[in-house]
Amino acid sequence: MSEIFELDPSNERGYFAIPGLQHKYRETVLLFVAQDCLQVCAWCFRKRLFNGQALEDDQIVDPVQALDYLRSHEEVQSVLLSGGDALMADPGLLRELYDGIAKLDHIHSLRIGTRALVHDPHAFSHLIPRQYAKKLYVVLHIVRPEEVTPQLVEVLESLHHCSVPVQTPLLAGINAEPDLLAELWYKLTVAGMQPYYIFQCRPARGNERFALTFREGHDVFSGAQSQSTGVIKTARYVMSNRSGKWEVIGIDHNEAVLRCHQGISPEMIGTIRRASAHAVWWDLPKDDPLIDAIPIWRQAASDE
Repeated sequence: MSEIFELDPSNERGYFAIPGLQHKYRETVLLFVAQDCLQVCAWCFRKRLFNGQALEDDQIVDPVQALDYLRSHEEVQSVLLSGGDALMADPGLLRELYDGIAKLDHIHSLRIGTRALVHDPHAFSHLIPRQYAKKLYVVLHIVRPEEVTPQLVEVLESLHHCSVPVQTPLLAGINAEPDLLAELWYKLTVAGMQPYYIFQCRPARGNERFALTFREGHDVFSGAQSQSTGVIKTARYVMSNRSGKWEVIGIDHNEAVLRCHQGISPEMIGTIRRASAHAVWWDLPKDDPLIDAIPIWRQAASDE
């Protein structure tokens, strides 16, 4: 199993259009705005940023270059600020990007990816705009129910203009229990947040101890769903690999059934593939017919 764990398991190096800007999916651009986190999670899939192994393009994006790129790519509808933790970014950089993105008619939403707001809500909430020209999402990284603190809930009440989807990696020894996951979803929903993605642990080097097979992960996920009402069951169990986001929609005997939820080519979305239920990871094989559907300008990235 250890051979699948690598520095860049989702081939992020293949999707940098300019340093600090990834354009993996047609409608979405990701901007690196910080290289720090308030606390570094042991399961981070970008731990290369913190151990001296950063990629050449793992740089804080130049705001002028980023805004020029967005102006010239009108297919982009949504921008995600990431890193590192977006709220660890230089406030001046954030303001410049906030102001510039607000003026782009083809951008409908801005997402701010953060865990710092979970660790210390009052210290970082002032970095989130109170009024904004675009739909604003504060995308939180929450792993366990006890992280939904009264302080976080209080701060989120002041951010009522934002939608707050929550992403949760599924981690052996940390949160891979149906009762715990169901409790997390309940607390999130009551506090006005939305369970969004439950992520298969990405096989970055050092994440071996957190890995679950698809069968194990699906058992946890479906076990949590069995304890939840319909309005709480909003999360998708997905993996984010080289070719896109694939939802684990079921286990059929010894196979995991996967549906493409977001792909590096739009033609991929909705297609079904199968993987071993005993595997901890999967990606689109190079001889798969879907490879031919990938636009030429992304072909090199998918082949790396």
